[in-house]
Amino acid sequence: MLVATTGVTYFIGNKIKSAQKEKSKVLWLRSGVFIVLIQLLYFKYFNFFIENFNDFLHLFGVKDQLGLLKIIFPIGISFYSFRMISYLLDIRNNKLKEIPSLLDYAVFIAFFPCIIAGPIDRATPFLKNLKIKREFSSSQFTDGLKQILWGLFKKLVVADNIAGITSQLFESYHTLNGSALFIGAVLYFIQLYSDFSGYTDMAIGLSKLLGIKIQPNFNYPLFAQNVADYWRRWHISLTSWLTEYVFTPLSIHFRDYDKYGLIMAIIINFLVVGLWHGAEWHYIVHGLVSGIMFIPLILNGKMNKKIKASNNFIPTKEEMKNIPVTFILFALLMILFFSKDMEMATKYYQGIFSLSFFQLPNFPIQKEIIIVTLFMLLLEWGNRDKEYAIKEILVEKNIVLRWGFYYVLVFLVFLFYIAPKGFIYAMF
Repeated sequence: MLVATTGVTYFIGNKIKSAQKEKSKVLWLRSGVFIVLIQLLYFKYFNFFIENFNDFLHLFGVKDQLGLLKIIFPIGISFYSFRMISYLLDIRNNKLKEIPSLLDYAVFIAFFPCIIAGPIDRATPFLKNLKIKREFSSSQFTDGLKQILWGLFKKLVVADNIAGITSQLFESYHTLNGSALFIGAVLYFIQLYSDFSGYTDMAIGLSKLLGIKIQPNFNYPLFAQNVADYWRRWHISLTSWLTEYVFTPLSIHFRDYDKYGLIMAIIINFLVVGLWHGAEWHYIVHGLVSGIMFIPLILNGKMNKKIKASNNFIPTKEEMKNIPVTFILFALLMILFFSKDMEMATKYYQGIFSLSFFQLPNFPIQKEIIIVTLFMLLLEWGNRDKEYAIKEILVEKNIVLRWGFYYVLVFLVFLFYIAPKGFIYAMF
């Protein structure tokens, strides 16, 4: 499937570039986007539509049901599909001045560090980067190794060990009190971040070893100060892709409706975010709620107001007020993300917002996992102005002290290593 769609979209890209008439360019573009989306819809959403159609028929007493298909889900299909669409749109919009070779295009689509879970690089900057003559750089090589190490630490030490807690907690959520459920939501938020950003750090680090620059995907979102600030920091490659190709065209289309047009554009944009994650109602509602959360900022004219964060270790009064509120808000939103269906999400929320929230949690959590999690968060907080937390840590200190720190991280990776778990975003 990947090979076939790569060949087809490359052919269509050539046709868009060579077409003389605007009508022909648009026709080829629509054909290419349709082909990419139809295979994405089939693999990710076909059974979802069948299930809901069967439910609809059931309301009218129709007992015959359409059968579901046994579909093997291609790994990374959502990620490489968006890369293909980016390529076609960049050619159509004349951002990509030259058609790359088929080999370069195939590398862009299936670049192996990013194929499972991104980042979703745009065609123009990535293909330009491939043309740059690469020479070995010891500093870049070391930088890549350090970023891989930090990614491994976040994934194997923090995310995978928290996963052992949250998986048990979610299995028995109906027996737990509100405080335990709340802690579970907070832990999952940290787990998802550590898992996904850990993968991204490893992908970017490996790309540096190959001399290829790819875009960042996270900018310390756990320390965001409001909803808009969070989405500027979380899954940056997806949100920037949707901003350019979905939100901006929609906001222009709805501009006559002023702030209400902006609200419509935001909500549609985040419905796409929800659908991109999967063909389940809890993902769709997650996207819808994410869009609705922007409404107060839009009505107050603060959506595009960028927050100037301090880089001091001691937080400012504004940070002390805004960061915990935003963190808790998105931890609660993550309940829609990790729930297997809307029924579980509803019961989970009911459990949290009950009087049992004021009881001591009735679920044990290993202290050592909390300690290494706090260690990670403190390192990220203290270095949040850097590309990644350990990029420049102890760089001005004695080399023995600096490398001693790296060996401590390696030791912790081996110490806390458990049976490896897959990356959460690989299923998208």
